[in-house]
Amino acid sequence: MGFVNKTPAGTYRANWRDSANRQKAKTFRTKKEAKAFLAEVEGALNKGTYVDPHAGKVRFGEFATRWLAGRSVEARTAERTLSMMRTHLLPKWTDWPLAQIDHLAVQEWVTDLRRTLAPATVAKCYGLLSMVLQTAIRARLIAVNPTEGVKVPRNRSGEARPATVSREVFFGKLLPAVPAEHRAIVAAAAGTGLRWGECAGLAWGSVDLDRAVLRVVQVAVETHGGVVVRPYPKTRAGVRTVPMPAFLVAELRQRRGDTEPDPRALVFADRDGGPLRRSNFRRRVWLPSLVRAGLLGQVVEVGPGRWRAVWPGRAGVDLSAEFGTEQAAAAHVATEAVGGLRFHDLRHSYATWLVTDGVPINLVQRVMGHEQASTTLDRYTHTPDDYADRVRRTFADDPLTFDPPERPHGPDEPPSDVS
Repeated sequence: MGFVNKTPAGTYRANWRDSANRQKAKTFRTKKEAKAFLAEVEGALNKGTYVDPHAGKVRFGEFATRWLAGRSVEARTAERTLSMMRTHLLPKWTDWPLAQIDHLAVQEWVTDLRRTLAPATVAKCYGLLSMVLQTAIRARLIAVNPTEGVKVPRNRSGEARPATVSREVFFGKLLPAVPAEHRAIVAAAAGTGLRWGECAGLAWGSVDLDRAVLRVVQVAVETHGGVVVRPYPKTRAGVRTVPMPAFLVAELRQRRGDTEPDPRALVFADRDGGPLRRSNFRRRVWLPSLVRAGLLGQVVEVGPGRWRAVWPGRAGVDLSAEFGTEQAAAAHVATEAVGGLRFHDLRHSYATWLVTDGVPINLVQRVMGHEQASTTLDRYTHTPDDYADRVRRTFADDPLTFDPPERPHGPDEPPSDVS
């Protein structure tokens, strides 16, 4: 039971014992304030929600360091979190005592970030701050999370419709434009829906060309320190067996050759036998292939030894320049163009092809490696361009379609009562 006593200075001290039976005290200007505070403390102790009023003096930077050290996440996630913490959170909050971080201060910080950062980045910074402060609540350092109710700019990046490519465009334009040595990995993404990391981490021991199936059991993860092969996929559902179409089997047979490879060797390895780096593949192979396929910008001959390159710029306006060779023009478009089909969009296209052809969604979910069917439906299937004709064909020549008979009213026949 706590009590209040008057100090020689004329103030009033509230005295109580915390949940660890340690003596605590806090001084107030009036006796009424001291009693009110003491009542709150005793109520919190009884409910098990007690927070030491002095604990909030711990500075954010100190607590964030402990929070980072105590996390158990993948290397890439830890790398991104640390970068965001150093760049956007610590410069603002390092010296702030946890108890002094209030709702208004957080709202002002978020509003300030919006002036220089994209909404998606602001949302991630806000989310990281909220996670750290939520842990501070569990550690009984603060009583409430000041990030609750803060207005964050809406992240519309997920609302943009991911691009898909039709099978006609894929086989007729894109795949032929990919260099022969890299054609198999593009075929794997479009023919099995594998993610980049699953393609880059695929080993020959997981490929059965005779049965036309492959098994996803490991992935390649890229960080600033390099690319490592992780012996398990993104989720538990990611461990799966995927049937391979004939065109992919043919590409893999050609890539394997006549010799039997080491089962541990990567199917799509770099020159040193290690996993491919995604950023290098995108710059050197993927984007130039899109240009050659006519799916990113445009390169046209405008005269002897003159080639005009046209590409979409960041301001939404097409830019152009002339070059002495077609290769130089295509390389410039690949480097400067904004947007274009992503490698991951082949996974979107794969799922859309399956659903459009009537493959049951539970089977699509299985080969895609999703834990929830809703993920497959919401994120990886898209309306095909000819959806209206497909809907109409559902009722074409249907014997059950209603066809009203021709029956004119007689002169003495009253009209039907539809009231």
